[in-house]
Amino acid sequence: MPRIADPRARIDLLRAAEAIFAENGLAAAKVEDITIRAGVSKGAFYLHFKSKQDCFRQIVEGVVARLAACVEAGRFDECAPPESIEALFESRIAHVVELLEFCWQNRGILGMILTGGGGTPYAYLVDAFAERIEQQSEMWLRRGVEVGLYRDDIEPAIVARLIAGTHERLVREIIKQPRRPDIEGWARQALDLLTRGLLSAASSAVVDRTVTKNRERDERPREPRSRAKAG
Repeated sequence: MPRIADPRARIDLLRAAEAIFAENGLAAAKVEDITIRAGVSKGAFYLHFKSKQDCFRQIVEGVVARLAACVEAGRFDECAPPESIEALFESRIAHVVELLEFCWQNRGILGMILTGGGGTPYAYLVDAFAERIEQQSEMWLRRGVEVGLYRDDIEPAIVARLIAGTHERLVREIIKQPRRPDIEGWARQALDLLTRGLLSAASSAVVDRTVTKNRERDERPREPRSRAKAG
């Protein structure tokens, strides 16, 4: 009677394999190392995977699929008008931070895909994902031009590729860091630079008013604590 594959063992094997591949690379990783880390037998491994290459492929496909789900969850079907630029910017920041955080948490596998280490045959998955990001960005930019959020002299197809390239470089830098970087700070810097270059005159006016108001608030003299408490 054939053995029945335990779904819990598969999850343990995938987690163990991801760690082993990230530590040793695909070529140096051994099935025995994976099964020891997972606490199962070699026989259990081959109930779920044909080989370590098959196991690695499933891990890569899973990471890319989850990354795509993060992107889809942050889609913006309606692009806000200029007066809503502040709220829109914060929404975009939250979305980009979520994506970059995911990349940091999965930096081992993503590093193998983007920089070699055995993941090169699966780079087409990342390329297809990047193309989808470009298409989504282009649609967003076109809608932004229509509602007056962005300048009407930009070429959405070209700008979408520039945006995608910026985020790709951010991901590459993040996964190389020995410690978790200031992901939100990096995201804000990148998005601020990109956004300010795209804004229409009306949107820029809203941003400038906000910056001036915040600066005036920060520079306003504050009463001594004792006086404020006495009042």
